[in-house]
Amino acid sequence: MPDSRPLRTRVSALLLLPLVIALVGCGPGQPPATQGTPARPNVLWIVCEDLSPLLAAFGDSTIRSPNLSRLAARGLRFPNTFAVAGVCAPSRFAIATGVYPISAGGHHMRTQYNVDRLRALGLPGEYGALPDPEVKMMSQLLRERGYYCTNNAKTDYQFEAPKTAWDEQGPQAHWRHRPPGQPFFSIFNLEITHESQVWSTGRDKLRFREGFETDTFPIGDYRGNFPDGDRPAIELPEDLDVPLPPYLADTEPTRQDVRRVYDNIRIMDEQVGFLLDQLDADGLTDSTIVYFYSDHGGPLPRQKRLLYDSGIRVPMIVAWPDDRRAGEIDSTLFSFIDLAPTVMSQVGIDPPDWLQGQANLGDYAAAPRDYVFAASDRLDEEYDRIRAARDRRFKYLRNYYPERPYYLPLAYREQMAAMQELLRLRDAGQLTDVQAQWFRDRKPVEELFDTRNDPYELENLAGRPEYSDQLATFRTATDAWLARVGDLGAIPELEMVQQFWNGQNEMPVTGRPQLRRDSIGRFILESKTPGAQIAYRILPQDSHKPGWRVYTEPINFDLDSGDTLRAVAQRIGYRESGVSEGW
Repeated sequence: MPDSRPLRTRVSALLLLPLVIALVGCGPGQPPATQGTPARPNVLWIVCEDLSPLLAAFGDSTIRSPNLSRLAARGLRFPNTFAVAGVCAPSRFAIATGVYPISAGGHHMRTQYNVDRLRALGLPGEYGALPDPEVKMMSQLLRERGYYCTNNAKTDYQFEAPKTAWDEQGPQAHWRHRPPGQPFFSIFNLEITHESQVWSTGRDKLRFREGFETDTFPIGDYRGNFPDGDRPAIELPEDLDVPLPPYLADTEPTRQDVRRVYDNIRIMDEQVGFLLDQLDADGLTDSTIVYFYSDHGGPLPRQKRLLYDSGIRVPMIVAWPDDRRAGEIDSTLFSFIDLAPTVMSQVGIDPPDWLQGQANLGDYAAAPRDYVFAASDRLDEEYDRIRAARDRRFKYLRNYYPERPYYLPLAYREQMAAMQELLRLRDAGQLTDVQAQWFRDRKPVEELFDTRNDPYELENLAGRPEYSDQLATFRTATDAWLARVGDLGAIPELEMVQQFWNGQNEMPVTGRPQLRRDSIGRFILESKTPGAQIAYRILPQDSHKPGWRVYTEPINFDLDSGDTLRAVAQRIGYRESGVSEGW
């Protein structure tokens, strides 16, 4: 329910939040399930974009976000949740696979969708990250164990998703389409808080509307709520004093951008409420684990794309069917690399060994981690290489190209008024010392920040003798992480792609599925490509299904029935095979 307490009461409660975070226990796992918790709970992920913890539930009282507050009231908040990169595509790679982007060529911002830009960099065109053959998308692992998996609707994984990934993918994908009684894993991506929506002249990211998941809904309709590209007015009080980080210019255009950020949060909160209400209307709240999180940190300059907390720290809420730990705050360090194993652990699946994160909740929860790690490499057309490690207090940055400036000019970001204001004041020599830091033309090899006393990460402690032990500890931890997971960032991107493609200039194609019989007459589907995942359909009986089945074991198929068996194969990072059909 919306928070009806007086504003003073709510603000007072929020001021206590840091103390609560310090006092709440942070051990892994959870109490045993109560009688009302299903053995195989549903899982709902509500994922927004480009959002730091600017929510009332996480201590920011600038605006109310009543729907997220009601989710937090019955859930567990994780204020120490971190993306593995400060930008979307590498983050989504880690979320989808449970593998660090630097391990498998998913670390550069984007490998897909912009062929001209990639060719301008000397690359042969779009390519796919290439994890080890045993790696599967987490949604496929859930499908293999009986879950109905839907994604609405963003992918952006750094590779083409195999047909084995989802039962449904697209703007109408919904748990409501599953067979009766089947558990589901459903993702809904809310795009209204995306960076582009700070300056966009139209609201093309608005969703959802009643009935959007039905066949009769005009699916483009939710993108047409504001005709003629009219920009909707900000629905916040005119005298609302929005907080302004010291690294941004204190000008009216910048403040207007910050107000837009908060207004987008207001709209996003309404979308969250819409989905939570649907879940409740379907009688599924008591059988569904709900996650809310953002794909990385905030959209403003010196936030998105960077490895400061402003770029990688996100809000996350996890609510259980039985409301266990309702309203608590858990200071456990939680990395995006942990999402896949944690969900598997919560639904009773032993996470496979190739996952590079750990389960923080559920039956297979590990001991709390000491560090989270992140990486930054090519951002659009600009190359850099930075690695980050963070414990509960300190942030360590390792700059592999100290001769390159902090600020990288990106045409996309420079559409934002707040960025234009910084550039205008820089050129006029009017930036404050804090604002000018980002425009230094060199970086130190190492940086160390005390995020407790320096939350904006402005004072580098790496050169101070009293922090030498702390620095050495972070060096060792970072080296151990890189040795464990590998780091393809050390290889030029073109050379890396050529290695992926065996020296050729075209992405490899997965071998077509072949059919053979086992000793008892069942049919076995297989591809000669190591790591190929096989999807199949039996027609006409599968004609009503939006997706393909996942092949996991020999199947019974009557060659004389008149039915048709279709199969395709795809390894992550390769092109899909052609369709094998008939038999």
